[in-house]
Amino acid sequence: MKLSPNQEKALRKAVRKVSRAELKALFALVRTHDDRALLNVLAPAKKRAKRRRGDVLTQQLQTTLKPVLAPASEKAELLVEHLAKKHRRKLDIAPKGLADAARQLRAARFTDKQIAAGAEGLLARLAELYGARETVV
Repeated sequence: MKLSPNQEKALRKAVRKVSRAELKALFALVRTHDDRALLNVLAPAKKRAKRRRGDVLTQQLQTTLKPVLAPASEKAELLVEHLAKKHRRKLDIAPKGLADAARQLRAARFTDKQIAAGAEGLLARLAELYGARETVV
């Protein structure tokens, strides 16, 4: 089997700085293994896209307010109302969800500790109001 001039040129370019002994070992490898195994060794491992970690405060709010059976938008509204009452401030915030609430509360000069404490306080207040209900049988 004869190689075309383009194939000869590509082969010479690929093995330009490789010794004869290394070439023999390489050709033996090529003969003994299939293409798939060789390409898997040569191809770089696919890098997985790094998963963006969400905001730590948002994750904390989600876990804290998980017992409240309501959509995230309602939880966010409850949190904003609770913080407004607790800190005696008027907040004109209409959050779409917990992440948006955290972002807007930070913009309103609340610290992460204050927001997290507000979520825990909200949960305590809701438990106080609705948790220990007596049922009439």
